[in-house]
Amino acid sequence: SWCKEFAERQKMEIDFRNDVSTILPLEIGVCLFRVLQEALHNLVKQSGVKRIEVQLSEQSDEIHLTISDSGRGFDVEAALRSKGLGLTSMRERIRLVNGTIAIDSKPMRGTTIRVRVPPESAQGVQRAAG
Repeated sequence: SWCKEFAERQKMEIDFRNDVSTILPLEIGVCLFRVLQEALHNLVKQSGVKRIEVQLSEQSDEIHLTISDSGRGFDVEAALRSKGLGLTSMRERIRLVNGTIAIDSKPMRGTTIRVRVPPESAQGVQRAAG
């Protein structure tokens, strides 16, 4: 899997759990994958941790993606105001599939990114675009 390859390249551990039995629409799968990629790159670069937890689950008719570490943490508001596109692009991707993203980070307590996406939202986005 991509997470396993990424972890090997970064010489770290990613605890990946997938509890989703539903086949996701392509747009949702691509969106979640791109957010995961961006989040992992940012967390490795900023936090200095050697272990990250990733969980994909179905809860309350939503797909949840949770990414967390116990690293240095960062100032979320300052990062959103900065010129970097990482957090902004993650938020925009999720917005396009009618989802939500919450980023909680505290100095020396790590970071948790929580994404929620309704699994049928990609069909609505596709219809609206077509």
